[in-house]
Order: sequence, then C-alpha cells, then structure tokens
Amino acid sequence: MTNFKIPTESEFIEADGTRYAYRKFGTQDGIPVVFLVHFRGTMENWDPNMLEPIANTRPVILFDNKGVGETDGLTPTTIADMAKDTATFIKTLGLEQVDILGFSIGGMVAQELALQEGDLVRKIIMAGTSPESGINPNPEIFERMNRHGGTEEDGINDFMFFFYEQTETSKSAGMASLQRIFNQKKVNSSEQVKEAQLQAIAKWAKQKSNHDYEWLQNIKHPVLVTNGVNDVMVPTKNSYILTEKLPKAQLIIYPDSGHGHLFQFPELFAEHVNSFLDSNSY
Repeated sequence: MTNFKIPTESEFIEADGTRYAYRKFGTQDGIPVVFLVHFRGTMENWDPNMLEPIANTRPVILFDNKGVGETDGLTPTTIADMAKDTATFIKTLGLEQVDILGFSIGGMVAQELALQEGDLVRKIIMAGTSPESGINPNPEIFERMNRHGGTEEDGINDFMFFFYEQTETSKSAGMASLQRIFNQKKVNSSEQVKEAQLQAIAKWAKQKSNHDYEWLQNIKHPVLVTNGVNDVMVPTKNSYILTEKLPKAQLIIYPDSGHGHLFQFPELFAEHVNSFLDSNSY
C-alpha cells in the first residue's frame, strides 16, 4: 500500500472573489473526503497520524475556509454562511459529490451544508459536535474560550483542558498529537477568525423554544457521529441527540477521552472512518 504524505505547500483556487487555499492528496480514485476543521483551526491543525491512513484509501482535501489561515477575505459570523462558502469551494474544484468530515464547529458547518446542498454530499462524519440549539457547555468553558492574551503555555494548557480528559493517559496521547501538529504548523488564524467564529457558535447555541430537533430529520445522509466519553467543550450528550434524531446515524464513543478523541486515537479513528465510508449498508 502506498503511504501518501501530506503536502506542506498549499494550492489556491479563486471563487466568487475569494482565493481559497487547499491541499489535496491520497488516492486518485474514489469520492474525496473534505475536512472541516475545529474552532480557530487551519488545515494544518489535523493530526497527520489520522490523515495518512485515510489518504491511503481515498482522496483527501483539506482547505481553509474564507478568512481562515491562507485563504483571504473575512470569516462570516454564521454557520450557514460558512456552509455556503464551503459549497462554493467544493463546486469550484469541479466536484459533483464528496464525503464530509466535520470536527467541532466543522461538524456544525457539515449539518448546514447537508441541508443546503444535499446532492453535493454523500456521507458525513460529525466528530465532537452538536445540533443547533443543543446542550451548551458550562459557562466557564465559554469564558475560557473568550479569554484574551496569555502565554503560549496558557494556550497549550487551555487546549489540553478543552480537548482531553484530565487523566495521564489522555493527556499523554494529547501532548503527542499536539507535538505532531506543531511540527507541521506554519500559519495561524487571526483574531477576526476567532471573534467571527465565536459569534457564529453563540448564534448556533442559542436555545429555541422547540427542542424536538425536527430539522435533523431533513439530513437523510448516512452519518457517523463520534465523540469522547466526556467532552467538556461540546458536551457528549449532543452526540446522543444527533444519533437519535438523524435518520441514518450511528455512534462511536471513545473511552478515557474528550473533544479531541480523534487525535487521541488517530489510527483507530481513521479505521472507523474508512470502514464507515466504505460500507454499502445504506
């Protein structure tokens, strides 16, 4: 089997006045899987140990959405507009159908994309995410996300708190993953990205009087929902809601882990993703 290495330089494509940065690698044949990254992340924030086994079986496309990383423009303040920009990027590449892997805010964008452009999407992986008007984290989590300033060590401590269980096994695997990501990281997101995404998340999280989540019935795609057993950032209860309300969803919960379960268990997560995407059971 060929081991596809992740490109270190981006390609660019122009769409509706925005110059999108992306990296495509993996096999030539098959339906591409497009990755939608977490809060403040760029396409360099994916763990390579998770990406490579997926790229060994299918085409992989990483990209920076509008305003993020190497892509120009301003990041919008709604999940719906982020989904529209995602669709614009995918269509500009000339792709007629893709699979989507959305992590955290990326999973929210994936839901909107499926509602807006149902025929463009074949299957979806929703990792560590929530439905609109889902279960919110404790208030101190939002406060810590909004915190300004701090040292690099503060940033690492915040990341480890948000993404991993506070056990030695989880934190050790998390630090190893973070080091792999640091080793490939060249571009960070701006403060504009942070503020816009926080606004978008706040609108998405706003509680509605109707808690039936009936809109999820309109996502007819096969969906794999994943999370850690104790996600403090996007509470794990949201993954159960998604699995219950989506018509074709299945759920995997990883032990001794939280929001960053896919980075804590990168090879196992990749195995589950490949199995789901290869399955003809739907």
